[in-house]
Amino acid sequence: MNEQPVLSHSADAALNVQIREYLDLVRRRKSWILLICLGISVCIAVVAMRLPNVYRAEATILVNPPKVNENFVTTMGENSGARLSTVRREVMSPTRLGQLVDELKMYSELRGKVSAQGLVARMQSATAIEFQDSGRQRLSSIHIAFTDADPDQAARAANRIAALFIERNLQARVQEIYGASQFLESELGETKQQLEAKEHTLQDLKSRNIMDLPESKQYYLKAVNALRNQLRISQERVDGDRRTKVDLQQSMAGKVARATGLDAQPADPNSPSQARLKKLEAQMKDMLVHYGPDYVDVRKLRNEINQLKVKVESEKPVGDASEPQAGKPAPQKRNPVVEAEVNQLDQDIEDQTKAQAKLQNQIQYHVGKLQQVAVFEEQIAELTRDCDALRNRYSQLQEKKGSARVAGELEIKSAGERLEILDAAVPGGSPYGPKRTILIIGGVLIGLLCGIGGAVLVEISDESVRHEREVAQIFGKAVLAGIPKITSSRERAWARCRMAGLTGGTAAVASAFGFLISKLVV
Repeated sequence: MNEQPVLSHSADAALNVQIREYLDLVRRRKSWILLICLGISVCIAVVAMRLPNVYRAEATILVNPPKVNENFVTTMGENSGARLSTVRREVMSPTRLGQLVDELKMYSELRGKVSAQGLVARMQSATAIEFQDSGRQRLSSIHIAFTDADPDQAARAANRIAALFIERNLQARVQEIYGASQFLESELGETKQQLEAKEHTLQDLKSRNIMDLPESKQYYLKAVNALRNQLRISQERVDGDRRTKVDLQQSMAGKVARATGLDAQPADPNSPSQARLKKLEAQMKDMLVHYGPDYVDVRKLRNEINQLKVKVESEKPVGDASEPQAGKPAPQKRNPVVEAEVNQLDQDIEDQTKAQAKLQNQIQYHVGKLQQVAVFEEQIAELTRDCDALRNRYSQLQEKKGSARVAGELEIKSAGERLEILDAAVPGGSPYGPKRTILIIGGVLIGLLCGIGGAVLVEISDESVRHEREVAQIFGKAVLAGIPKITSSRERAWARCRMAGLTGGTAAVASAFGFLISKLVV
Protein backbone atom coordinates (compact mmCIF):
# COMPACT_ATOMS: atom_id res chain seq x y z
CA MET A 1 0.00 0.00 0.00
CA ASN A 2 1.54 3.24 -1.11
CA GLU A 3 1.93 5.87 1.54
CA GLN A 4 1.37 9.49 0.50
CA PRO A 5 3.60 12.11 2.18
CA VAL A 6 1.62 14.28 4.59
CA LEU A 7 2.55 17.95 4.91
CA SER A 8 2.60 19.50 8.35
CA HIS A 9 0.42 22.51 9.15
CA SER A 10 3.47 24.79 9.30
CA ALA A 11 4.70 23.72 5.84
CA ASP A 12 1.20 24.08 4.41
CA ALA A 13 0.87 27.53 5.89
CA ALA A 14 4.27 28.56 4.54
CA LEU A 15 3.29 27.38 1.05
CA ASN A 16 0.04 29.34 1.21
CA VAL A 17 1.92 32.45 2.33
CA GLN A 18 4.37 32.10 -0.56
CA ILE A 19 1.55 31.72 -3.09
CA ARG A 20 -0.19 34.81 -1.68
CA GLU A 21 3.06 36.75 -2.00
CA TYR A 22 3.36 35.80 -5.67
CA LEU A 23 -0.23 36.78 -6.29
CA ASP A 24 0.31 40.10 -4.49
CA LEU A 25 3.38 40.69 -6.65
CA VAL A 26 1.34 40.07 -9.83
CA ARG A 27 -1.41 42.35 -8.53
CA ARG A 28 0.99 45.13 -7.66
CA ARG A 29 3.04 44.85 -10.88
CA LYS A 30 0.24 43.91 -13.26
CA SER A 31 0.74 47.10 -15.21
CA TRP A 32 4.38 46.24 -15.87
CA ILE A 33 3.55 42.72 -16.94
CA LEU A 34 0.72 43.91 -19.17
CA LEU A 35 2.62 46.72 -20.81
CA ILE A 36 5.78 44.65 -21.50
CA CYS A 37 3.76 41.72 -22.82
CA LEU A 38 1.67 44.08 -24.95
CA GLY A 39 4.68 45.87 -26.40
CA ILE A 40 6.57 42.71 -27.37
CA SER A 41 3.46 40.98 -28.71
CA VAL A 42 2.47 44.00 -30.83
CA CYS A 43 6.02 44.43 -32.14
CA ILE A 44 6.29 40.76 -33.18
CA ALA A 45 2.76 40.79 -34.61
CA VAL A 46 3.55 43.86 -36.71
CA VAL A 47 6.75 42.26 -37.98
CA ALA A 48 4.89 39.01 -38.76
CA MET A 49 2.14 40.84 -40.62
CA ARG A 50 4.63 43.00 -42.47
CA LEU A 51 6.73 40.06 -43.67
CA PRO A 52 6.09 39.33 -47.34
CA ASN A 53 4.59 36.04 -48.41
CA VAL A 54 7.14 33.42 -49.44
CA TYR A 55 6.30 30.81 -52.07
CA ARG A 56 8.05 27.46 -52.39
CA ALA A 57 8.49 25.63 -55.70
CA GLU A 58 9.87 22.08 -55.77
CA ALA A 59 11.17 20.00 -58.67
CA THR A 60 11.67 16.22 -58.39
CA ILE A 61 14.44 14.43 -60.30
CA LEU A 62 14.08 10.68 -60.81
CA VAL A 63 17.27 8.59 -60.63
CA ASN A 64 16.91 5.82 -63.23
CA PRO A 65 19.17 2.81 -62.56
CA PRO A 66 21.14 1.22 -65.44
CA LYS A 67 19.00 -0.67 -67.92
CA VAL A 68 21.59 -3.44 -68.30
CA ASN A 69 21.88 -6.08 -65.61
CA GLU A 70 25.04 -5.74 -63.52
CA ASN A 71 25.65 -9.50 -63.93
CA PHE A 72 26.34 -8.96 -67.64
CA VAL A 73 28.48 -5.85 -67.48
CA THR A 74 30.29 -3.91 -64.80
CA THR A 75 29.74 -0.21 -65.37
CA MET A 76 32.06 2.51 -64.27
CA GLY A 77 31.11 5.04 -61.63
CA GLU A 78 29.20 2.65 -59.38
CA ASN A 79 29.48 5.05 -56.41
CA SER A 80 26.81 7.42 -57.73
CA GLY A 81 26.12 8.85 -54.27
CA ALA A 82 29.59 10.36 -54.00
CA ARG A 83 29.37 11.74 -57.53
CA LEU A 84 25.96 13.34 -56.92
CA SER A 85 27.22 14.87 -53.67
CA THR A 86 30.06 16.42 -55.61
CA VAL A 87 27.61 17.72 -58.22
CA ARG A 88 25.46 19.25 -55.45
CA ARG A 89 28.45 21.10 -54.00
CA GLU A 90 29.31 22.34 -57.48
CA VAL A 91 25.76 23.54 -58.18
CA MET A 92 25.56 25.27 -54.79
CA SER A 93 28.92 26.95 -55.22
CA PRO A 94 28.91 30.78 -55.19
CA THR A 95 30.20 30.88 -58.77
CA ARG A 96 27.33 28.79 -60.17
CA LEU A 97 24.67 30.57 -58.14
CA GLY A 98 26.07 33.95 -59.16
CA GLN A 99 25.72 32.92 -62.79
CA LEU A 100 22.11 31.83 -62.14
CA VAL A 101 21.31 35.17 -60.46
CA ASP A 102 22.48 37.01 -63.56
CA GLU A 103 20.85 34.52 -65.94
CA LEU A 104 17.41 34.60 -64.26
CA LYS A 105 17.62 38.32 -63.37
CA MET A 106 16.70 37.57 -59.80
CA TYR A 107 16.42 40.08 -56.93
CA SER A 108 16.19 43.02 -59.29
CA GLU A 109 14.71 45.18 -56.49
CA LEU A 110 17.77 44.55 -54.34
CA ARG A 111 20.41 45.24 -56.97
CA GLY A 112 22.43 48.27 -56.00
CA LYS A 113 21.34 47.91 -52.38
CA VAL A 114 22.91 44.52 -51.65
CA SER A 115 26.32 43.32 -52.81
CA ALA A 116 26.78 40.42 -55.21
CA GLN A 117 27.95 38.21 -52.35
CA GLY A 118 24.79 39.10 -50.45
CA LEU A 119 22.60 38.11 -53.38
CA VAL A 120 24.45 34.80 -53.73
CA ALA A 121 24.09 34.15 -49.98
CA ARG A 122 20.37 34.93 -50.22
CA MET A 123 20.00 32.44 -53.08
CA GLN A 124 21.99 29.79 -51.20
CA SER A 125 19.67 30.11 -48.20
CA ALA A 126 16.62 29.89 -50.49
CA THR A 127 17.80 26.70 -52.26
CA ALA A 128 17.45 23.20 -50.77
CA ILE A 129 18.65 19.95 -52.42
CA GLU A 130 17.66 16.68 -50.74
CA PHE A 131 18.49 13.09 -51.71
CA GLN A 132 15.93 10.33 -51.11
CA ASP A 133 17.24 6.80 -50.62
CA SER A 134 15.27 3.82 -51.90
CA GLY A 135 16.54 1.58 -49.08
CA ARG A 136 18.86 -0.59 -51.24
CA GLN A 137 21.84 1.75 -51.04
CA ARG A 138 20.61 3.47 -54.19
CA LEU A 139 19.20 6.93 -54.68
CA SER A 140 15.63 6.94 -55.95
CA SER A 141 14.93 10.66 -56.33
CA ILE A 142 16.33 14.13 -55.75
CA HIS A 143 14.19 17.03 -54.53
CA ILE A 144 15.22 20.58 -55.41
CA ALA A 145 13.22 23.36 -53.73
CA PHE A 146 13.47 27.12 -54.02
CA THR A 147 11.66 29.79 -51.99
CA ASP A 148 11.00 33.34 -53.17
CA ALA A 149 8.46 36.13 -52.80
CA ASP A 150 7.50 35.70 -56.45
CA PRO A 151 5.93 32.24 -57.11
CA ASP A 152 6.79 32.35 -60.81
CA GLN A 153 10.38 33.28 -60.06
CA ALA A 154 10.61 30.45 -57.50
CA ALA A 155 9.36 27.91 -60.07
CA ARG A 156 11.79 29.14 -62.75
CA ALA A 157 14.72 29.02 -60.35
CA ALA A 158 13.87 25.49 -59.13
CA ASN A 159 13.53 24.16 -62.69
CA ARG A 160 16.76 25.84 -63.79
CA ILE A 161 18.70 24.45 -60.83
CA ALA A 162 17.27 20.96 -61.57
CA ALA A 163 18.31 21.24 -65.23
CA LEU A 164 21.77 22.44 -64.18
CA PHE A 165 22.04 19.52 -61.76
CA ILE A 166 21.22 17.00 -64.52
CA GLU A 167 23.62 18.71 -66.91
CA ARG A 168 26.51 18.73 -64.46
CA ASN A 169 25.85 15.11 -63.47
CA LEU A 170 26.00 14.02 -67.12
CA GLN A 171 29.25 15.92 -67.65
CA ALA A 172 30.73 14.46 -64.48
CA ARG A 173 29.73 10.94 -65.54
CA VAL A 174 31.21 11.35 -69.01
CA GLN A 175 34.41 12.80 -67.58
CA GLU A 176 34.56 9.94 -65.10
CA ILE A 177 34.17 7.30 -67.81
CA TYR A 178 36.57 8.82 -70.34
CA GLY A 179 39.03 9.81 -67.64
CA ALA A 180 39.07 6.21 -66.45
CA SER A 181 39.52 5.03 -70.06
CA GLN A 182 42.49 7.33 -70.60
CA PHE A 183 44.03 6.29 -67.31
CA LEU A 184 43.58 2.60 -68.12
CA GLU A 185 45.04 3.18 -71.61
CA SER A 186 48.17 4.76 -70.16
CA GLU A 187 48.46 2.01 -67.54
CA LEU A 188 48.09 -0.64 -70.26
CA GLY A 189 50.87 0.95 -72.33
CA GLU A 190 53.20 1.21 -69.38
CA THR A 191 52.49 -2.35 -68.23
CA LYS A 192 53.01 -3.67 -71.76
CA GLN A 193 56.38 -1.94 -72.00
CA GLN A 194 57.45 -3.40 -68.65
CA LEU A 195 56.28 -6.87 -69.71
CA GLU A 196 58.14 -6.71 -73.04
CA ALA A 197 61.30 -5.51 -71.26
CA LYS A 198 61.10 -8.38 -68.76
CA GLU A 199 60.46 -10.96 -71.50
CA HIS A 200 63.35 -9.58 -73.58
CA THR A 201 65.65 -9.79 -70.55
CA LEU A 202 64.53 -13.38 -69.92
CA GLN A 203 65.06 -14.46 -73.53
CA ASP A 204 68.43 -12.73 -73.71
CA LEU A 205 69.54 -14.42 -70.50
CA LYS A 206 68.48 -17.83 -71.79
CA SER A 207 70.18 -17.32 -75.16
CA ARG A 208 73.48 -16.18 -73.61
CA ASN A 209 73.50 -19.03 -71.07
CA ILE A 210 71.92 -21.81 -73.07
CA MET A 211 74.16 -24.45 -71.44
CA ASP A 212 73.23 -23.22 -67.95
CA LEU A 213 69.50 -23.62 -68.35
CA PRO A 214 67.67 -25.69 -65.72
CA GLU A 215 66.96 -28.28 -68.43
CA SER A 216 70.72 -29.10 -68.60
CA LYS A 217 70.89 -29.95 -64.89
CA GLN A 218 70.16 -33.64 -65.51
CA TYR A 219 72.85 -33.77 -68.19
CA TYR A 220 75.48 -32.46 -65.80
CA LEU A 221 74.36 -34.81 -63.03
CA LYS A 222 74.63 -37.84 -65.35
CA ALA A 223 78.04 -36.65 -66.58
CA VAL A 224 79.35 -36.26 -63.00
CA ASN A 225 78.12 -39.72 -62.02
CA ALA A 226 79.66 -41.29 -65.13
CA LEU A 227 83.01 -39.55 -64.55
CA ARG A 228 83.05 -40.62 -60.90
CA ASN A 229 82.42 -44.21 -61.96
CA GLN A 230 85.31 -44.00 -64.46
CA LEU A 231 87.53 -42.52 -61.74
CA ARG A 232 86.61 -45.28 -59.32
CA ILE A 233 87.34 -47.96 -61.96
CA SER A 234 90.69 -46.33 -62.77
CA GLN A 235 91.66 -46.18 -59.09
CA GLU A 236 90.71 -49.81 -58.62
CA ARG A 237 92.82 -50.70 -61.68
CA VAL A 238 95.82 -48.79 -60.29
CA ASP A 239 95.45 -50.57 -56.97
CA GLY A 240 95.27 -53.93 -58.75
CA ASP A 241 98.38 -53.13 -60.83
CA ARG A 242 100.29 -52.17 -57.73
CA ARG A 243 99.35 -55.37 -55.97
CA THR A 244 100.31 -57.41 -59.05
CA LYS A 245 103.64 -55.57 -59.25
CA VAL A 246 104.39 -56.29 -55.63
CA ASP A 247 103.55 -59.97 -56.10
CA LEU A 248 105.84 -60.21 -59.16
CA GLN A 249 108.69 -58.49 -57.34
CA GLN A 250 108.29 -60.79 -54.35
CA SER A 251 108.25 -63.93 -56.49
CA MET A 252 111.31 -62.76 -58.45
CA ALA A 253 113.21 -61.99 -55.24
CA GLY A 254 112.45 -65.50 -53.86
CA LYS A 255 113.76 -67.21 -56.98
CA VAL A 256 116.93 -65.16 -56.91
CA ALA A 257 117.51 -66.08 -53.25
CA ARG A 258 117.10 -69.79 -53.95
CA ALA A 259 119.34 -69.60 -57.03
CA THR A 260 122.27 -67.93 -55.24
CA GLY A 261 122.19 -70.43 -52.37
CA LEU A 262 122.06 -67.68 -49.79
CA ASP A 263 120.61 -68.40 -46.39
CA ALA A 264 118.09 -65.65 -46.75
CA GLN A 265 114.85 -66.34 -45.07
CA PRO A 266 111.64 -65.78 -47.02
CA ALA A 267 109.30 -63.12 -45.86
CA ASP A 268 107.08 -64.32 -43.10
CA PRO A 269 103.48 -64.26 -44.36
CA ASN A 270 102.32 -64.32 -40.75
CA SER A 271 104.16 -61.14 -39.75
CA PRO A 272 102.02 -58.33 -38.23
CA SER A 273 102.65 -56.02 -41.18
CA GLN A 274 101.61 -58.63 -43.73
CA ALA A 275 98.45 -59.47 -41.74
CA ARG A 276 97.49 -55.81 -41.36
CA LEU A 277 98.14 -55.19 -45.09
CA LYS A 278 95.78 -57.98 -46.08
CA LYS A 279 93.16 -56.73 -43.65
CA LEU A 280 93.36 -53.15 -45.00
CA GLU A 281 93.20 -54.36 -48.62
CA ALA A 282 90.02 -56.30 -47.85
CA GLN A 283 88.56 -53.23 -46.12
CA MET A 284 89.51 -51.10 -49.15
CA LYS A 285 87.50 -53.36 -51.46
CA ASP A 286 84.39 -53.05 -49.28
CA MET A 287 84.66 -49.26 -49.00
CA LEU A 288 85.17 -48.84 -52.76
CA VAL A 289 81.97 -50.74 -53.35
CA HIS A 290 79.94 -48.69 -50.87
CA TYR A 291 81.43 -45.18 -51.05
CA GLY A 292 83.47 -44.85 -54.26
CA PRO A 293 87.09 -43.79 -54.77
CA ASP A 294 86.56 -40.06 -53.85
CA TYR A 295 85.35 -40.66 -50.31
CA VAL A 296 87.62 -39.11 -47.67
CA ASP A 297 88.09 -42.29 -45.65
CA VAL A 298 88.84 -44.22 -48.85
CA ARG A 299 91.68 -41.84 -49.72
CA LYS A 300 93.10 -42.05 -46.18
CA LEU A 301 92.96 -45.84 -46.25
CA ARG A 302 94.71 -45.91 -49.65
CA ASN A 303 97.58 -43.79 -48.31
CA GLU A 304 97.88 -46.03 -45.27
CA ILE A 305 98.03 -49.12 -47.50
CA ASN A 306 100.82 -47.62 -49.64
CA GLN A 307 102.84 -46.71 -46.53
CA LEU A 308 102.33 -50.21 -45.14
CA LYS A 309 103.53 -51.75 -48.42
CA VAL A 310 106.74 -49.76 -48.21
CA LYS A 311 107.19 -50.94 -44.65
CA VAL A 312 106.67 -54.59 -45.65
CA GLU A 313 109.27 -54.23 -48.42
CA SER A 314 111.77 -52.83 -45.94
CA GLU A 315 111.17 -55.66 -43.46
CA LYS A 316 111.99 -58.48 -45.90
CA PRO A 317 114.79 -60.68 -44.36
CA VAL A 318 118.18 -60.87 -46.06
CA GLY A 319 120.82 -63.61 -45.78
CA ASP A 320 123.87 -63.57 -43.48
CA ALA A 321 126.26 -61.03 -44.89
CA SER A 322 129.30 -62.94 -43.57
CA GLU A 323 128.76 -65.95 -45.77
CA PRO A 324 129.61 -64.45 -49.15
CA GLN A 325 133.07 -63.47 -49.84
CA ALA A 326 133.95 -59.95 -48.87
CA GLY A 327 133.83 -57.46 -51.65
CA LYS A 328 131.91 -59.81 -53.96
CA PRO A 329 128.20 -59.24 -54.45
CA ALA A 330 125.91 -62.18 -54.60
CA PRO A 331 125.16 -63.27 -58.08
CA GLN A 332 121.66 -62.47 -59.26
CA LYS A 333 119.65 -63.91 -62.11
CA ARG A 334 117.39 -61.71 -64.20
CA ASN A 335 113.98 -62.71 -65.49
CA PRO A 336 113.16 -60.70 -68.63
CA VAL A 337 109.53 -61.80 -68.66
CA VAL A 338 108.84 -60.61 -65.11
CA GLU A 339 110.72 -57.39 -65.71
CA ALA A 340 108.64 -56.76 -68.83
CA GLU A 341 105.43 -57.35 -66.91
CA VAL A 342 106.61 -54.99 -64.11
CA ASN A 343 107.48 -52.30 -66.66
CA GLN A 344 104.09 -52.74 -68.30
CA LEU A 345 102.41 -52.38 -64.90
CA ASP A 346 104.39 -49.21 -64.17
CA GLN A 347 103.39 -47.78 -67.52
CA ASP A 348 99.74 -48.64 -66.91
CA ILE A 349 99.87 -47.06 -63.42
CA GLU A 350 101.37 -43.90 -64.88
CA ASP A 351 98.72 -43.74 -67.65
CA GLN A 352 95.89 -44.32 -65.19
CA THR A 353 97.24 -41.62 -62.85
CA LYS A 354 97.24 -39.09 -65.69
CA ALA A 355 93.75 -40.20 -66.70
CA GLN A 356 92.58 -39.75 -63.09
CA ALA A 357 93.87 -36.17 -63.06
CA LYS A 358 91.89 -35.44 -66.24
CA LEU A 359 88.80 -37.08 -64.77
CA GLN A 360 89.13 -34.96 -61.61
CA ASN A 361 89.30 -31.78 -63.72
CA GLN A 362 86.24 -32.83 -65.73
CA ILE A 363 84.33 -33.62 -62.50
CA GLN A 364 85.21 -30.21 -61.05
CA TYR A 365 84.10 -28.54 -64.29
CA HIS A 366 80.72 -30.28 -64.29
CA VAL A 367 80.20 -29.60 -60.54
CA GLY A 368 80.89 -25.90 -61.20
CA LYS A 369 78.34 -25.99 -64.01
CA LEU A 370 75.79 -27.50 -61.62
CA GLN A 371 76.39 -24.64 -59.19
CA GLN A 372 75.96 -22.10 -62.01
CA VAL A 373 72.74 -23.86 -63.02
CA ALA A 374 71.37 -23.38 -59.49
CA VAL A 375 72.16 -19.65 -59.52
CA PHE A 376 70.83 -19.25 -63.05
CA GLU A 377 67.69 -21.20 -62.13
CA GLU A 378 66.97 -18.72 -59.32
CA GLN A 379 67.41 -15.78 -61.69
CA ILE A 380 65.07 -17.33 -64.25
CA ALA A 381 62.47 -18.09 -61.55
CA GLU A 382 62.53 -14.46 -60.37
CA LEU A 383 62.17 -13.11 -63.92
CA THR A 384 59.38 -15.61 -64.63
CA ARG A 385 57.49 -14.49 -61.50
CA ASP A 386 57.80 -10.85 -62.58
CA CYS A 387 56.53 -11.71 -66.06
CA ASP A 388 53.56 -13.64 -64.66
CA ALA A 389 52.64 -10.76 -62.34
CA LEU A 390 52.83 -8.27 -65.22
CA ARG A 391 50.71 -10.55 -67.42
CA ASN A 392 48.04 -10.79 -64.69
CA ARG A 393 48.04 -7.01 -64.26
CA TYR A 394 47.81 -6.55 -68.03
CA SER A 395 44.82 -8.92 -68.20
CA GLN A 396 43.06 -7.09 -65.34
CA LEU A 397 43.65 -3.73 -66.99
CA GLN A 398 42.26 -5.06 -70.27
CA GLU A 399 39.11 -6.25 -68.47
CA LYS A 400 38.68 -2.85 -66.81
CA LYS A 401 39.25 -1.10 -70.12
CA GLY A 402 36.56 -3.27 -71.70
CA SER A 403 34.19 -2.39 -68.85
CA ALA A 404 34.95 1.30 -69.35
CA ARG A 405 34.27 1.00 -73.08
CA VAL A 406 30.96 -0.75 -72.46
CA ALA A 407 30.03 1.88 -69.84
CA GLY A 408 30.78 4.62 -72.36
CA GLU A 409 28.60 2.94 -74.97
CA LEU A 410 25.81 2.55 -72.43
CA GLU A 411 26.08 6.22 -71.56
CA ILE A 412 25.88 7.17 -75.23
CA LYS A 413 22.84 4.93 -75.73
CA SER A 414 21.28 6.22 -72.48
CA ALA A 415 21.34 2.72 -71.01
CA GLY A 416 23.35 3.72 -67.99
CA GLU A 417 22.25 5.57 -64.91
CA ARG A 418 20.22 8.63 -65.95
CA LEU A 419 18.59 11.57 -64.22
CA GLU A 420 15.35 13.00 -65.55
CA ILE A 421 12.84 15.49 -64.18
CA LEU A 422 9.85 13.61 -62.82
CA ASP A 423 7.85 16.60 -61.54
CA ALA A 424 8.70 20.08 -62.75
CA ALA A 425 8.31 22.97 -60.34
CA VAL A 426 5.09 24.98 -60.70
CA PRO A 427 4.20 28.35 -59.11
CA GLY A 428 2.65 27.87 -55.69
CA GLY A 429 -0.99 28.88 -55.19
CA SER A 430 -0.73 29.49 -51.44
CA PRO A 431 2.21 31.05 -49.61
CA TYR A 432 4.69 28.69 -48.00
CA GLY A 433 5.51 31.21 -45.25
CA PRO A 434 5.84 32.99 -42.99
CA LYS A 435 3.80 31.16 -40.34
CA ARG A 436 2.17 34.28 -38.89
CA THR A 437 -0.04 32.51 -36.35
CA ILE A 438 2.91 30.71 -34.86
CA LEU A 439 4.91 33.94 -34.79
CA ILE A 440 2.13 35.86 -33.03
CA ILE A 441 1.54 33.13 -30.43
CA GLY A 442 5.28 32.94 -29.87
CA GLY A 443 5.39 36.73 -29.49
CA VAL A 444 2.66 36.64 -26.80
CA LEU A 445 4.51 33.92 -24.86
CA ILE A 446 7.81 35.76 -25.13
CA GLY A 447 6.11 39.03 -24.06
CA LEU A 448 4.49 37.34 -21.06
CA LEU A 449 7.80 35.87 -19.91
CA CYS A 450 9.56 39.20 -20.40
CA GLY A 451 6.76 40.96 -18.50
CA ILE A 452 7.07 38.61 -15.53
CA GLY A 453 10.81 39.06 -15.60
CA GLY A 454 10.47 42.84 -15.67
CA ALA A 455 8.00 42.77 -12.79
CA VAL A 456 10.40 40.70 -10.69
CA LEU A 457 13.23 43.15 -11.39
CA VAL A 458 11.04 46.14 -10.41
CA GLU A 459 9.94 44.36 -7.26
CA ILE A 460 13.50 43.63 -6.27
CA SER A 461 14.63 47.21 -6.83
CA ASP A 462 11.68 48.69 -4.85
CA GLU A 463 12.67 49.12 -1.16
CA SER A 464 9.30 50.36 0.13
CA VAL A 465 7.30 48.42 2.77
CA ARG A 466 4.40 46.76 0.99
CA HIS A 467 2.83 44.47 3.63
CA GLU A 468 2.20 44.06 7.39
CA ARG A 469 4.46 41.00 7.43
CA GLU A 470 7.39 43.08 6.21
CA VAL A 471 6.76 45.61 9.06
CA ALA A 472 6.70 42.77 11.59
CA GLN A 473 9.95 41.37 10.17
CA ILE A 474 11.63 44.79 10.25
CA PHE A 475 10.61 45.87 13.78
CA GLY A 476 10.20 42.48 15.34
CA LYS A 477 6.82 43.45 16.70
CA ALA A 478 3.37 42.37 15.74
CA VAL A 479 1.23 44.85 13.82
CA LEU A 480 -1.84 45.82 15.78
CA ALA A 481 -3.80 47.45 12.95
CA GLY A 482 -3.44 48.63 9.40
CA ILE A 483 -5.02 51.56 7.59
CA PRO A 484 -6.13 50.57 4.06
CA LYS A 485 -5.55 52.81 1.09
CA ILE A 486 -8.70 54.72 0.30
CA THR A 487 -9.15 55.95 -3.30
CA SER A 488 -11.91 58.08 -4.61
CA SER A 489 -13.84 57.51 -7.78
CA ARG A 490 -11.99 60.34 -9.40
CA GLU A 491 -8.63 58.78 -8.58
CA ARG A 492 -9.80 55.44 -9.92
CA ALA A 493 -10.99 57.10 -13.11
CA TRP A 494 -7.70 58.90 -13.45
CA ALA A 495 -5.81 55.66 -12.93
CA ARG A 496 -7.86 53.97 -15.62
CA CYS A 497 -7.23 56.85 -18.00
CA ARG A 498 -3.54 56.73 -17.29
CA MET A 499 -3.47 52.96 -17.84
CA ALA A 500 -5.31 53.36 -21.11
CA GLY A 501 -2.87 56.04 -22.21
CA LEU A 502 0.10 53.87 -21.27
CA THR A 503 -1.44 50.93 -23.11
CA GLY A 504 -2.11 52.97 -26.21
CA GLY A 505 1.32 54.56 -26.11
CA THR A 506 2.99 51.19 -25.62
CA ALA A 507 1.06 49.73 -28.54
CA ALA A 508 1.95 52.70 -30.73
CA VAL A 509 5.64 52.56 -29.84
CA ALA A 510 5.69 48.79 -30.33
CA SER A 511 3.97 49.15 -33.70
CA ALA A 512 6.49 51.76 -34.81
CA PHE A 513 9.34 49.62 -33.63
CA GLY A 514 7.82 46.62 -35.45
CA PHE A 515 7.53 48.69 -38.65
CA LEU A 516 11.21 49.62 -38.30
CA ILE A 517 12.31 46.03 -37.75
CA SER A 518 10.22 44.76 -40.66
CA LYS A 519 11.74 47.44 -42.85
CA LEU A 520 15.22 46.32 -41.94
CA VAL A 521 14.40 42.63 -42.32
CA VAL A 522 12.61 42.94 -45.62
